[in-house]
Amino acid sequence: MLTRGAALVTRETPLSKDGIKLAELAVGDTFGEEALISDAKRNATVTMVSEGAVMRLGKEDFKKLLNEPMLDWVDAAEAQKIVQDGGQWLDVRLPSEYDNKHLDNAVNIPLYFIRLKINTLEQGQKYVVCCDTGRRSSAGAYILSERGFQAYVLRGGINTGD
Repeated sequence: MLTRGAALVTRETPLSKDGIKLAELAVGDTFGEEALISDAKRNATVTMVSEGAVMRLGKEDFKKLLNEPMLDWVDAAEAQKIVQDGGQWLDVRLPSEYDNKHLDNAVNIPLYFIRLKINTLEQGQKYVVCCDTGRRSSAGAYILSERGFQAYVLRGGINTGD
């Protein structure tokens, strides 16, 4: 968590060694939680753009205190009911994965862009966040929940029940 200062989150691409901007962080913003939630390495770089300080929470403490209590996991039937009642599918996979297969009427915002695109989402809307396994969607749902959105994680991913 950034406790003082400002930072920039970037990701290197084949076309840009300097990286593309994914997010700007200010005091109170967090980073690194996607890696802790999904238990997978991330490939973004966080660079301070002013003098500042960060507070670090270890993986086990994070999981115990924040991850599990903040995530609402739903099975396919529960997710379908939420969507039928006005909720929205939010697919956090890569565009190529989304193009290959996706749920009807799902909005695609890749996980690495979610902080940058979060302002395009409606605050009062319920979101069922999905990916292929549940790992990336749990990270996406955590970020949404942290910012006041009502988000659910599709347990097992979109391939459940195929």
